Amino acid sequence: MNSIDWNNIAKEAASQTDAEFNKQLASLTNLKLSEVDAFIKESKITNTNAIKTLKLIDDATISNNEKAKAISNIENGFGFVITLVSKIV
Repeated sequence: MNSIDWNNIAKEAASQTDAEFNKQLASLTNLKLSEVDAFIKESKITNTNAIKTLKLIDDATISNNEKAKAISNIENGFGFVITLVSKIV
């Protein structure tokens, strides 16, 4: 019986998830997929933290000051926002 390489399966699943996230972000921002890949790497943020950051930005129930405070508590959150804005503007 062949042994299953669970670590490899998990790594492949994570890679597929990252690719899907980047594809979705590219379609929402009209950036090229290669640009999204580059700025995600540049900002050194995880997909989980990127999603947390985007949800905070989108939340209309909290003030900008509260958003800024919450984003400052997300690892690489501000770097992600700054890089994203620089690519869009």
